[in-house]
Amino acid sequence: MMSFTERPTDATDRTHTFYPLQPGFPNQPAYGVLRDNSEATVALVLGAVGLCTGLLILSPVAWWLGNQALAEIDAAPAVYNNRGMAQAGQICGLIGTVLLGTGLLVLLVMVLFFFAAAV
Repeated sequence: MMSFTERPTDATDRTHTFYPLQPGFPNQPAYGVLRDNSEATVALVLGAVGLCTGLLILSPVAWWLGNQALAEIDAAPAVYNNRGMAQAGQICGLIGTVLLGTGLLVLLVMVLFFFAAAV
């Protein structure tokens, strides 16, 4: 009889990686299953949420995380496969940051005109 600790892992066991990343030869990329960079996913989600809901304060964070994820993906191209998500998060963050800056500038001009008219 097999004990619980000796049981074989099956496809529903998420604690075991069935296909680990195998090292390649020198000057050759590794082979195996490529992983998703979690920062790229977070950058895309924050950028999309910032643009869709108007919470533009999230956009600079998405832009920053997208830049970090792109740097990690470019440093290890044989490990990560979601470069497009990082680029999309970076672009959404950039657009949201520009909109945030434009909105703050318009607000500042309106406040200055209000105080100039009151004097």
